Parts: sequence; structure tokens; C-alpha cells
Amino acid sequence: MKDRIIKVMETEGLTPAKFAEAIDAQRATISHILSGRNNASLEITVKILDRFPKLSSDWLLRGTGDMYVKGKPKEQQDLFGNTLAFPEKALVAPEPRKEIESRPPVNVTHISSPESVTVFATPEKPSRRVTKIMIFYSDNTYDTFISEKTPLPEK
Repeated sequence: MKDRIIKVMETEGLTPAKFAEAIDAQRATISHILSGRNNASLEITVKILDRFPKLSSDWLLRGTGDMYVKGKPKEQQDLFGNTLAFPEKALVAPEPRKEIESRPPVNVTHISSPESVTVFATPEKPSRRVTKIMIFYSDNTYDTFISEKTPLPEK
């Protein structure tokens, strides 16, 4: 892709600095792409295609086909400029919504008796104690402190 970007610059008669300015990109970004340090990002590719609308995206991305699109480039559609596709439907007022008969909410009372409550006991975890502490110093020495109490029994 680097070679194709160079060809675009040569064809358009732009220096790397002018090319960066034309596509609104950092000069360093273009320099890194041209030196082979980085590949062109999607953002840079889109900026190139936006700035040069006659440039073929297939050619720029894949190197296939002609450099320029034959005929007129596709114009971007104006979101608000188009008329409605179905104007007869747009002029017809929507039918009013039918109201659904609503019923008053039913009150449900829940009475729980003490017999129905089940209490689950949580299993006890054996208590743990610190048995040994090791401290490492920057001069590659260490101290070990061992608890004088007897250790807990094994599981």
C-alpha cells in the first residue's frame, strides 16, 4: 500500500508534507508510512479516499484494477435532501391508536408463617493463622519469621 500511496502523491504532484496537509493527517504519520515503519491505518486510508474521490478503493487497498474509477465518482447521499420514497404514505395521517381497556390491579398479599421459612446454615471455614513470614531485602538477603504457636491441623 505504501507504493500505491507514493504513486498517488506523484500523480497528484504532492510532496509528503502537502499530501499530509491535503488529507488532514500528521506529517509524521505520512513519514512513518512512507518509510515503511508503519502501515497505513484505516483512518488514513479513509482520509485518502475522501480527499481523492476518483481514486479506486480496490486499487488503493488491494492493488487490483485501475488507479482511478471510470465515470463519475459516487456522490454521497444527502441525508435530508432527498424526497420521501413513498410520498403518498407520508401525507396520510396515522390511524389513532385504540385504547385497551385497563383493569384495576389485583392486590396479592403474601403471608409467610414462621414454619415456612427455611434457614440454611453456612459451613464454617476453619480459622487460619499466619505461620511463616519471609522478608526479602534489596541486598539479596532475607529473614524468616515463624509463629511459635502450633500450626493448625491438616484437613
